Amino acid sequence: MALSTFRKSLKTIAAFSNKTGGGQIVFGISDNPRQLVGVDVGKVLDEGQQSEEIKQAIAPMPTTHFATVTIHYRTLGILRVEALPKPPALAIRDIPSDQGKHVLRAGTVYVRRRGQTAPITGVEFSQLLNSRDEQIRRAIFTYLGRGRDIGFDRVVVADPERSTENDAKQMTFYLPATAAAGMNVLDKATLVQEDGAPAYKLVGNVKLSMPTDQDPREPMRPSNAVTALRPDIEKLFGASFPWACIHLRTAATHLGFWAEQDGDKVHTGMEPINKTSLYYAEGREAIMRFAKQTPDAFVEVVGSKKTREAWKKCKKT
Repeated sequence: MALSTFRKSLKTIAAFSNKTGGGQIVFGISDNPRQLVGVDVGKVLDEGQQSEEIKQAIAPMPTTHFATVTIHYRTLGILRVEALPKPPALAIRDIPSDQGKHVLRAGTVYVRRRGQTAPITGVEFSQLLNSRDEQIRRAIFTYLGRGRDIGFDRVVVADPERSTENDAKQMTFYLPATAAAGMNVLDKATLVQEDGAPAYKLVGNVKLSMPTDQDPREPMRPSNAVTALRPDIEKLFGASFPWACIHLRTAATHLGFWAEQDGDKVHTGMEPINKTSLYYAEGREAIMRFAKQTPDAFVEVVGSKKTREAWKKCKKT
Protein backbone atom coordinates (compact mmCIF):
# COMPACT_ATOMS: atom_id res chain seq x y z
CA MET A 1 0.00 0.00 0.00
CA ALA A 2 1.99 2.92 -1.32
CA LEU A 3 1.35 6.55 -0.41
CA SER A 4 -0.52 7.19 -3.67
CA THR A 5 -2.81 4.22 -2.99
CA PHE A 6 -3.58 5.39 0.52
CA ARG A 7 -4.35 8.91 -0.66
CA LYS A 8 -6.91 7.51 -3.09
CA SER A 9 -8.76 6.12 -0.07
CA LEU A 10 -9.01 9.46 1.77
CA LYS A 11 -12.32 10.32 0.14
CA THR A 12 -13.77 7.02 1.33
CA ILE A 13 -12.29 7.50 4.80
CA ALA A 14 -14.09 10.84 5.04
CA ALA A 15 -17.33 9.26 3.80
CA PHE A 16 -17.18 6.39 6.30
CA SER A 17 -16.56 8.83 9.15
CA ASN A 18 -19.81 10.56 8.16
CA LYS A 19 -21.68 7.25 8.04
CA THR A 20 -23.50 5.72 10.96
CA GLY A 21 -21.37 2.85 12.20
CA GLY A 22 -18.32 3.90 10.17
CA GLY A 23 -16.88 1.31 7.78
CA GLN A 24 -13.89 -0.69 6.61
CA ILE A 25 -11.57 -0.27 3.63
CA VAL A 26 -9.73 -3.34 2.35
CA PHE A 27 -6.43 -2.84 0.50
CA GLY A 28 -5.13 -5.57 -1.78
CA ILE A 29 -8.21 -6.33 -3.89
CA SER A 30 -8.30 -5.24 -7.53
CA ASP A 31 -11.42 -3.52 -8.88
CA ASN A 32 -11.77 -5.10 -12.30
CA PRO A 33 -11.60 -8.01 -12.18
CA ARG A 34 -12.33 -8.22 -8.46
CA GLN A 35 -9.70 -10.57 -7.05
CA LEU A 36 -7.06 -10.89 -4.34
CA VAL A 37 -3.77 -9.30 -5.32
CA GLY A 38 -2.39 -8.45 -1.89
CA VAL A 39 -0.25 -5.53 -0.77
CA ASP A 40 3.49 -5.11 -0.64
CA VAL A 41 4.18 -5.40 3.09
CA GLY A 42 7.39 -3.44 2.72
CA LYS A 43 5.52 -0.44 1.30
CA VAL A 44 2.61 -0.41 3.74
CA LEU A 45 2.32 2.90 5.58
CA ASP A 46 2.38 2.47 9.34
CA GLU A 47 -0.45 3.91 11.42
CA GLY A 48 1.57 7.01 12.25
CA GLN A 49 2.04 7.84 8.57
CA GLN A 50 -1.61 7.08 7.87
CA SER A 51 -2.75 9.36 10.68
CA GLU A 52 -0.57 12.19 9.40
CA GLU A 53 -2.03 11.89 5.91
CA ILE A 54 -5.58 11.86 7.28
CA LYS A 55 -4.88 14.80 9.60
CA GLN A 56 -3.63 16.91 6.70
CA ALA A 57 -6.63 16.07 4.50
CA ILE A 58 -9.74 15.73 6.67
CA ALA A 59 -11.20 17.72 9.55
CA PRO A 60 -12.26 16.82 12.10
CA MET A 61 -9.84 13.94 11.97
CA PRO A 62 -11.57 10.51 12.03
CA THR A 63 -10.34 7.72 14.28
CA THR A 64 -8.95 4.75 12.32
CA HIS A 65 -7.46 1.35 13.12
CA PHE A 66 -5.24 -0.58 10.72
CA ALA A 67 -4.39 -4.28 10.62
CA THR A 68 -3.11 -6.83 8.10
CA VAL A 69 -4.48 -10.31 7.47
CA THR A 70 -3.29 -13.13 5.24
CA ILE A 71 -5.80 -14.91 2.99
CA HIS A 72 -4.74 -17.52 0.43
CA TYR A 73 -1.13 -16.47 0.85
CA ARG A 74 -2.01 -12.84 0.07
CA THR A 75 -1.60 -10.05 2.61
CA LEU A 76 -4.50 -7.63 2.83
CA GLY A 77 -4.62 -4.33 4.70
CA ILE A 78 -7.83 -3.51 6.56
CA LEU A 79 -8.50 0.03 7.71
CA ARG A 80 -11.45 0.43 10.08
CA VAL A 81 -12.91 3.94 10.20
CA GLU A 82 -14.98 4.97 13.21
CA ALA A 83 -17.99 7.22 12.74
CA LEU A 84 -17.45 10.75 14.00
CA PRO A 85 -19.46 11.58 17.11
CA LYS A 86 -20.14 15.02 15.61
CA PRO A 87 -20.06 14.83 11.81
CA PRO A 88 -19.54 16.01 9.14
CA ALA A 89 -15.92 15.43 8.19
CA LEU A 90 -14.74 17.93 5.59
CA ALA A 91 -11.96 17.65 3.03
CA ILE A 92 -9.52 20.48 3.79
CA ARG A 93 -7.12 20.18 0.86
CA ASP A 94 -7.06 19.26 -2.81
CA ILE A 95 -5.28 16.04 -3.67
CA PRO A 96 -4.82 15.44 -7.41
CA SER A 97 -4.51 11.99 -8.93
CA ASP A 98 -1.98 10.81 -11.49
CA GLN A 99 -4.61 11.21 -14.22
CA GLY A 100 -5.11 14.90 -13.51
CA LYS A 101 -8.40 14.43 -11.66
CA HIS A 102 -8.88 14.98 -7.95
CA VAL A 103 -9.06 12.15 -5.44
CA LEU A 104 -10.07 14.74 -2.85
CA ARG A 105 -11.49 18.25 -3.21
CA ALA A 106 -11.17 20.84 -0.46
CA GLY A 107 -14.47 21.97 1.01
CA THR A 108 -16.35 18.80 0.03
CA VAL A 109 -18.31 16.53 2.34
CA TYR A 110 -18.43 12.93 1.14
CA VAL A 111 -21.00 10.22 1.91
CA ARG A 112 -21.50 6.55 1.05
CA ARG A 113 -24.41 5.75 -1.25
CA ARG A 114 -25.07 2.17 -2.33
CA GLY A 115 -21.47 1.16 -1.81
CA GLN A 116 -20.06 4.19 -3.64
CA THR A 117 -18.47 7.40 -2.36
CA ALA A 118 -19.97 10.66 -3.61
CA PRO A 119 -20.26 14.34 -2.64
CA ILE A 120 -23.16 14.95 -0.29
CA THR A 121 -26.43 16.40 -1.57
CA GLY A 122 -28.21 19.30 0.07
CA VAL A 123 -30.89 17.11 1.62
CA GLU A 124 -28.35 14.61 2.93
CA PHE A 125 -26.23 17.40 4.40
CA SER A 126 -29.22 18.98 6.11
CA GLN A 127 -30.22 15.64 7.59
CA LEU A 128 -26.64 14.92 8.66
CA LEU A 129 -26.62 18.15 10.66
CA ASN A 130 -30.04 17.40 12.09
CA SER A 131 -28.89 13.94 13.15
CA ARG A 132 -25.78 15.39 14.75
CA ASP A 133 -27.82 17.95 16.67
CA GLU A 134 -30.18 15.23 17.83
CA GLN A 135 -27.25 13.08 18.93
CA ILE A 136 -25.93 15.96 21.01
CA ARG A 137 -29.33 16.44 22.58
CA ARG A 138 -29.53 12.75 23.36
CA ALA A 139 -26.11 12.89 25.01
CA ILE A 140 -27.17 15.82 27.18
CA PHE A 141 -30.32 14.04 28.27
CA THR A 142 -28.95 10.51 28.50
CA TYR A 143 -29.80 10.27 32.19
CA LEU A 144 -33.36 11.36 31.56
CA GLY A 145 -34.11 8.18 29.61
CA ARG A 146 -37.55 8.56 28.19
CA GLY A 147 -38.44 11.36 30.54
CA ARG A 148 -38.20 13.83 27.68
CA ASP A 149 -41.06 12.03 25.88
CA ILE A 150 -43.52 12.99 28.61
CA GLY A 151 -42.24 16.49 29.33
CA PHE A 152 -39.41 17.74 31.52
CA ASP A 153 -41.77 19.65 33.74
CA ARG A 154 -42.75 16.31 35.28
CA VAL A 155 -39.28 14.92 35.85
CA VAL A 156 -36.29 16.06 37.89
CA VAL A 157 -33.03 14.11 37.71
CA ALA A 158 -30.35 13.62 40.37
CA ASP A 159 -27.61 11.23 41.49
CA PRO A 160 -26.12 9.71 38.31
CA GLU A 161 -24.45 6.39 39.06
CA ARG A 162 -22.79 3.51 37.22
CA SER A 163 -23.61 -0.08 37.99
CA THR A 164 -20.62 -2.04 39.29
CA GLU A 165 -21.95 -5.19 37.59
CA ASN A 166 -22.30 -4.15 33.97
CA ASP A 167 -21.13 -0.53 33.88
CA ALA A 168 -24.60 0.51 32.70
CA LYS A 169 -25.68 4.06 33.37
CA GLN A 170 -28.36 4.43 36.05
CA MET A 171 -30.21 7.38 37.47
CA THR A 172 -32.33 8.18 40.47
CA PHE A 173 -35.42 10.18 39.52
CA TYR A 174 -37.22 12.50 41.91
CA LEU A 175 -40.84 13.18 40.96
CA PRO A 176 -43.61 15.10 42.72
CA ALA A 177 -45.80 12.70 44.67
CA THR A 178 -48.82 13.63 42.53
CA ALA A 179 -47.02 12.67 39.32
CA ALA A 180 -45.61 9.44 40.75
CA ALA A 181 -49.02 8.37 41.99
CA GLY A 182 -50.28 8.17 38.41
CA MET A 183 -47.60 5.71 37.33
CA ASN A 184 -48.58 2.05 37.20
CA VAL A 185 -45.13 0.43 36.72
CA LEU A 186 -42.21 1.05 39.05
CA ASP A 187 -39.09 -1.00 39.64
CA LYS A 188 -38.65 0.45 43.10
CA ALA A 189 -40.12 3.47 44.84
CA THR A 190 -39.49 5.03 48.23
CA LEU A 191 -41.17 8.04 49.76
CA VAL A 192 -38.46 10.47 50.87
CA GLN A 193 -38.47 13.96 52.31
CA GLU A 194 -35.66 16.38 51.61
CA ASP A 195 -35.70 20.05 52.61
CA GLY A 196 -39.28 19.65 53.76
CA ALA A 197 -40.63 18.59 50.33
CA PRO A 198 -42.04 15.03 50.05
CA ALA A 199 -41.30 13.11 46.85
CA TYR A 200 -41.03 9.58 45.54
CA LYS A 201 -37.53 8.29 44.87
CA LEU A 202 -37.69 5.96 41.84
CA VAL A 203 -34.75 3.61 41.40
CA GLY A 204 -34.10 1.37 38.41
CA ASN A 205 -34.79 1.30 34.70
CA VAL A 206 -38.10 3.18 34.66
CA LYS A 207 -39.44 3.68 31.13
CA LEU A 208 -42.03 6.36 30.62
CA SER A 209 -44.27 6.45 27.57
CA MET A 210 -47.62 7.62 26.28
CA PRO A 211 -50.25 5.99 24.06
CA THR A 212 -49.37 6.38 20.38
CA ASP A 213 -52.77 7.89 19.57
CA GLN A 214 -51.92 10.77 21.94
CA ASP A 215 -48.37 11.24 20.69
CA PRO A 216 -47.98 14.68 19.04
CA ARG A 217 -45.27 13.25 16.78
CA GLU A 218 -48.03 11.45 14.79
CA PRO A 219 -46.47 7.96 14.69
CA MET A 220 -47.34 5.49 11.95
CA ARG A 221 -46.43 1.85 11.58
CA PRO A 222 -44.33 1.02 8.49
CA SER A 223 -47.24 -0.24 6.36
CA ASN A 224 -49.30 2.86 7.15
CA ALA A 225 -46.36 5.17 6.48
CA VAL A 226 -45.76 3.47 3.13
CA THR A 227 -49.43 3.96 2.22
CA ALA A 228 -49.36 7.61 3.31
CA LEU A 229 -46.28 8.39 1.18
CA ARG A 230 -47.24 6.31 -1.86
CA PRO A 231 -49.25 9.05 -3.70
CA ASP A 232 -46.28 11.43 -3.60
CA ILE A 233 -43.83 8.66 -4.54
CA GLU A 234 -45.96 7.68 -7.55
CA LYS A 235 -46.31 11.32 -8.57
CA LEU A 236 -42.52 11.66 -8.62
CA PHE A 237 -41.45 8.30 -10.04
CA GLY A 238 -44.54 6.75 -11.62
CA ALA A 239 -47.03 4.09 -10.53
CA SER A 240 -44.64 1.25 -11.37
CA PHE A 241 -41.93 2.45 -8.98
CA PRO A 242 -41.42 -0.18 -6.24
CA TRP A 243 -42.41 1.25 -2.86
CA ALA A 244 -42.76 -0.99 0.19
CA CYS A 245 -41.67 -1.15 3.83
CA ILE A 246 -38.15 -2.23 2.86
CA HIS A 247 -37.70 0.87 0.68
CA LEU A 248 -39.00 3.11 3.48
CA ARG A 249 -36.56 1.52 5.92
CA THR A 250 -33.66 1.87 3.47
CA ALA A 251 -34.33 5.58 2.97
CA ALA A 252 -34.70 6.19 6.71
CA THR A 253 -31.52 4.26 7.47
CA HIS A 254 -29.58 6.23 4.84
CA LEU A 255 -30.71 9.48 6.45
CA GLY A 256 -29.55 8.26 9.86
CA PHE A 257 -32.96 7.75 11.47
CA TRP A 258 -32.15 4.20 12.62
CA ALA A 259 -28.68 4.87 14.05
CA GLU A 260 -30.14 3.65 17.34
CA GLN A 261 -31.98 0.34 17.55
CA ASP A 262 -35.08 2.03 18.95
CA GLY A 263 -34.95 4.94 16.50
CA ASP A 264 -33.95 8.53 17.15
CA LYS A 265 -37.25 9.47 18.88
CA VAL A 266 -37.72 12.40 16.47
CA HIS A 267 -38.06 10.76 13.07
CA THR A 268 -38.44 7.12 14.11
CA GLY A 269 -39.15 5.09 17.21
CA MET A 270 -40.60 1.90 18.65
CA GLU A 271 -43.92 1.07 20.24
CA PRO A 272 -43.04 0.45 23.91
CA ILE A 273 -45.08 -2.75 24.28
CA ASN A 274 -44.64 -4.80 21.09
CA LYS A 275 -41.51 -3.07 19.71
CA THR A 276 -43.10 -2.32 16.34
CA SER A 277 -41.21 0.25 14.26
CA LEU A 278 -42.76 3.70 14.06
CA TYR A 279 -42.28 6.55 11.60
CA TYR A 280 -43.13 9.99 12.95
CA ALA A 281 -44.45 12.88 10.86
CA GLU A 282 -41.06 14.61 10.85
CA GLY A 283 -39.39 11.45 9.56
CA ARG A 284 -41.97 10.94 6.80
CA GLU A 285 -41.58 14.57 5.73
CA ALA A 286 -37.77 14.30 5.69
CA ILE A 287 -37.91 11.19 3.48
CA MET A 288 -40.19 12.98 1.02
CA ARG A 289 -37.90 16.03 0.96
CA PHE A 290 -35.05 13.68 0.09
CA ALA A 291 -37.11 12.22 -2.76
CA LYS A 292 -38.37 15.55 -4.12
CA GLN A 293 -35.18 17.60 -3.89
CA THR A 294 -32.70 14.94 -5.05
CA PRO A 295 -34.67 12.26 -6.92
CA ASP A 296 -31.57 10.77 -8.56
CA ALA A 297 -29.90 10.19 -5.20
CA PHE A 298 -33.15 8.84 -3.75
CA VAL A 299 -33.50 6.25 -6.53
CA GLU A 300 -29.84 5.35 -6.13
CA VAL A 301 -30.39 4.70 -2.42
CA VAL A 302 -33.69 2.79 -2.40
CA GLY A 303 -33.88 1.31 -5.90
CA SER A 304 -32.61 -2.02 -7.18
CA LYS A 305 -30.36 -2.18 -10.23
CA LYS A 306 -33.43 -2.75 -12.40
CA THR A 307 -35.22 0.21 -10.84
CA ARG A 308 -32.22 2.50 -11.32
CA GLU A 309 -31.89 1.51 -14.98
CA ALA A 310 -35.62 2.09 -15.55
CA TRP A 311 -35.34 5.53 -13.93
CA LYS A 312 -32.44 6.51 -16.18
CA LYS A 313 -34.41 5.46 -19.29
CA CYS A 314 -37.45 7.37 -18.04
CA LYS A 315 -35.39 10.55 -17.68
CA LYS A 316 -34.13 10.28 -21.25
CA THR A 317 -37.62 10.02 -22.75
